[in-house]
Amino acid sequence: MLRQLLPYLNKYKTQLILGALFLLLSNGISIINPKIIQHAVDYLEDDVEINQLLIYAGTVVTVSVLFGFFRFLTRRTIIVVSRLIENDLRNDLFSQLQNQSDAFYQRNSTGDIMARLTNDLNAVRSVLGPGLMYTFNTITMFSFVLFMMIKISPLLTLLAMIPAPALAIVVNRVGHKINKRFNDVQVQFSKISTKAQENLAGIRIVKSYVQEDSETDSFNFLNKEYIRKNMNYVRVYAAFRPMMMLIVGVGIAIILLFGGRMITNGVITLGEFVAFDLYLSMLVWPSIALGWVMNIFYQGVASMKRMEFILFAEPDIKDADNIIPINKINGSISFKNLSFYYPNNGINVLTNINLKIETGKILAIVGKTGTGKSTLIKLITRIYNPPENSVFIDKTDIIDIPLKTLRNHIGYIPQESFLFSDTIKENIAFSQADISNEKIHWAAQMAEIHDSIMAFPDQYDTVLGERGINLSGGQKQRIAIARALIRDPNILILDDALSAVDTITEELILNNLREIMKGKTCIWISHRVSAIKYADHIIMMDDGKIVEQGTHSELLLMNGSYAQMYEKQQIEESIDQVD
Repeated sequence: MLRQLLPYLNKYKTQLILGALFLLLSNGISIINPKIIQHAVDYLEDDVEINQLLIYAGTVVTVSVLFGFFRFLTRRTIIVVSRLIENDLRNDLFSQLQNQSDAFYQRNSTGDIMARLTNDLNAVRSVLGPGLMYTFNTITMFSFVLFMMIKISPLLTLLAMIPAPALAIVVNRVGHKINKRFNDVQVQFSKISTKAQENLAGIRIVKSYVQEDSETDSFNFLNKEYIRKNMNYVRVYAAFRPMMMLIVGVGIAIILLFGGRMITNGVITLGEFVAFDLYLSMLVWPSIALGWVMNIFYQGVASMKRMEFILFAEPDIKDADNIIPINKINGSISFKNLSFYYPNNGINVLTNINLKIETGKILAIVGKTGTGKSTLIKLITRIYNPPENSVFIDKTDIIDIPLKTLRNHIGYIPQESFLFSDTIKENIAFSQADISNEKIHWAAQMAEIHDSIMAFPDQYDTVLGERGINLSGGQKQRIAIARALIRDPNILILDDALSAVDTITEELILNNLREIMKGKTCIWISHRVSAIKYADHIIMMDDGKIVEQGTHSELLLMNGSYAQMYEKQQIEESIDQVD
């Protein structure tokens, strides 16, 4: 575990060394008081002078103050470092998550990821803070105190160490059980987090289907499992400390028995026995702390393994090591014998796609649900990697274009528009750090959402609820369009992004887009023929293949699937107008 954390520890090695020095000083000072008390007790057997006792008492107080001061510096230094490393780990985990592909999030639930970022991270931080501090404290305290005990009586020290093997056995056996049971607790907590996250995200569906009681029962079941596994863990951990105390108690009993006889036989003085007993008592907490630290360590090992899954996860989609920098994309797109299946299920989605989109042209894609339209878009944006030499932009294999360059030149608007819990202004300006209000307003006007925004009391400063819950579906889609337009992309992709917008507003937006995107490439996916009939080229997809293609007029003349869909939609619109 510490091997993986070594780079983080090295970053703060100066502070850690300083903390270790403070700990050495505090422990070195702590062994002075028993020696002073030894002399004081032996002094009490002779003629007592109050001044001498005051000197002893003053020295004890001074030593205690110094001990407390250096112990404070120790805690302040090492615990602060653990918090700094926690911050670095959290940032690295988040950065790693940003680089993962869509497939990663399909394989792993949000709740499980959140549990690794919170509970598991906190367990690892405990190892780096209290864990490291008490481990070093136990080692140094045992070293200093054993040295002083041996100076007083090697025999008594040897007798005091009789319970040590039992201590080692308990730590080893119980520690492994703690590790396993704590890991079970963390896994179950991930399940609870996943359930809570999914329920809150879909709370409107839960309510509309009157499933509140069912969802509560399901959550209660997971929670009971969490309690059960926690109880299994607590039972082991609860027995740990009493067992440690029993072993320590046996050691103290041995010292009282044999130490008393050594005093009566004149082998050691009463003061030496008192000092020895004080030194032994100084080992009680480090002995208990050893068990506590082992518990923290085993928790940390279990949690670190869960965090390593994210920290060392290799992104499925990334640039090649020898990729050539490209700064600009014009926008011509071509597909050559493209066939594709999703790696997680092996189902063929696209078959032998051959298509070319010239820069400045509008391509429209229509077809039934599940025919591969959105998959085609996911390959253009490299949400998934296409096969080599199958997708080209500006005659360059898309695999050879740096990801950031590719995505910086594409404005992509999915059907399900995601909005952040922020102001409308910040949502529109999401991809641009420094953007003027005039540009934001322009983008909103082109998306035909400006007037709706101005009708809100706070206008562009209106704070949206989670995922834009306080907006209609059409409003969310139009804000998403404004967000894409503000980037001034060379390729604009609308994946059924006007499905919640009425036909009149849809036509206004499309007219605006045709004007804005002159000389740039557009790809529109829609179920409405009215939305795409002005495209330069239209393809009809079915079962992952292009079954028809041409202009709107050409496709109507073919009298195929496209013409049938157009005729059906015309009839539906006529009926709607009559109603």
